[in-house]
Amino acid sequence: MRCKSLLALLALSVPVTISACEGECIVQITNAYVSNYTTPVDTVMHGLAQRVSQMLPSHPDISTAASYLEPLLSAYDDAAYMGMETAIFPRYFHGKCQQNGVDPPGCPNPDCPVVCGTPGSMVHFFPTLRSLAYNETRARIEAAAAPDSGAYKQVEQNVLDAANEHWRRVSLGRIMPRAPSKTKSSQDIKNQLQSILAQASTMLGEACADDGSGDSVDNLAQCSWETAMKEYILTFP
Repeated sequence: MRCKSLLALLALSVPVTISACEGECIVQITNAYVSNYTTPVDTVMHGLAQRVSQMLPSHPDISTAASYLEPLLSAYDDAAYMGMETAIFPRYFHGKCQQNGVDPPGCPNPDCPVVCGTPGSMVHFFPTLRSLAYNETRARIEAAAAPDSGAYKQVEQNVLDAANEHWRRVSLGRIMPRAPSKTKSSQDIKNQLQSILAQASTMLGEACADDGSGDSVDNLAQCSWETAMKEYILTFP
């Protein structure tokens, strides 16, 4: 199931008093990022579907080509929440600043030596947070589109079935082949599909305006949502 929009999450959020981003705070902020990435990921899927349509001899419409890619999107959706939560919270923003019950020097200032898991710290280190969310989304797409993944194998079979059905209909004379027309072998189809799906990560970078500068403040201009996300994060104490 695709996530609710950030506006819906804002309306549903009822923060409780906490000293770090815990429980509902973690769940809602993770859901907000997964939800935000719905549009960029859909843009990637649409672009892949266009390329698959152009590659297939029948040149199906985009919605039909997209249906062949459904296992890819399902694999991403299934892994998106847990991957995002793990990438943001245990991996970087991890609980309270205190060590053995004592604040390290400089804490609770967000620049203290231990990066806190507080909302204020996430806002303070927002370019890093933005980069973590983007890198995790890219990694999930790459994993789903990898040739050894179960999703890839399902997509490959869908595409081969579509190509074979086209040529079966041509051989039966039910449709006229486009002239000049050369039947592609199954291996040709597989090779072209692998090349297309390998572009998924690059396409996400284009959709998000990834300029290669990592967690700089100017990177990922199309996948920042800075104002809305900062406001949302700070609704949690």
